[in-house]
Amino acid sequence: MVVNRGRSLLIAGLLGVIGWNSALQAASSLTAEQNRLARMEQVQENRLVELEDIENEMLAYEYKLQRAQESLSKARENYQQSLVELKTAEREHKGAPSTDTERALHKARHAHDMAERGVDSRNRRVEIIQSNFAELEQRLKDSRESVAAGKARLASQQTLVDSLVNAMLSEANTKAQAKKVEQAKSASPAVAMSQPEIPEPTLASLAPAEEAAPAAAEAAMAQEPVREIDPELLEYVRGERERLEKLLGELEEGEEGKHTFRNLTLRPSGEDAIEFEFLGQNQYKLIAPVSSGRQTYKINSWRFRRTIPSDDDGERYVFIFDARRLSRPRLVMYPEYVLSHLD
Repeated sequence: MVVNRGRSLLIAGLLGVIGWNSALQAASSLTAEQNRLARMEQVQENRLVELEDIENEMLAYEYKLQRAQESLSKARENYQQSLVELKTAEREHKGAPSTDTERALHKARHAHDMAERGVDSRNRRVEIIQSNFAELEQRLKDSRESVAAGKARLASQQTLVDSLVNAMLSEANTKAQAKKVEQAKSASPAVAMSQPEIPEPTLASLAPAEEAAPAAAEAAMAQEPVREIDPELLEYVRGERERLEKLLGELEEGEEGKHTFRNLTLRPSGEDAIEFEFLGQNQYKLIAPVSSGRQTYKINSWRFRRTIPSDDDGERYVFIFDARRLSRPRLVMYPEYVLSHLD
């Protein structure tokens, strides 16, 4: 990948300036922190997807609550009207009883009972929606706080990565200056007069000191630290699996729920299309290897941007496409190897 190649060139250049041990130790630290930064970016993207989903769900519940309250208001009006008609029918039957007044009284009582049930059922619906809406408000608050905390973590980690790069360049610069002084002392005056000035090393100007350096740097990069499983990623995957299991569990045996797409494909940048498998309830799944870096995934006419850490290059990822809201569909994706850490 481009990021890895750039890092390898930086390390190769530093090998010729600050020595093998120092460069490789610095490279190992830098690699670990850059991978940790990419993991944080991945988790933050998941948080933002979840936040957007909660916001969309709240909009839907606001509409549901408005409709339910309007329905309750009409039911109450109908109840009051049925009560008036019942009292009228009772009065008329009491004043001049007949089969007609008895029939009218029976009809009025039935209408009143139905109107009362209508109020009760609509009132319960409003209460359920209000309860769910309150839960969503709390989830929205928690999600926004989580996004804010993640943003702060990302900024802090980026600062750490930048400081490691700057420290490597600073050490290279210091040793290059010391080398210049030593060369000036050991050289004859005539040679010293013609000695070209050695420029200070920069990230852009560092080049391999010898032909073997890039290969050595690549070998150093191959010694990646043990992969970390971010606790927040674990929680995200666990939550998404529970959501999917609950949604599919609502289906009766033999049912599959809404099936909008007969042909749904994922097309990673510059690669062939891969077909999704329909799970039920407008949920679609596939598992495919990914490439590291900032990636664009095209699903039919939708595009989704995601960050893949460098140590996940070539790893198999689970893709879940949630198409319940076609105006704002969701793409859930996570490394397949995380599943073995859930239990």
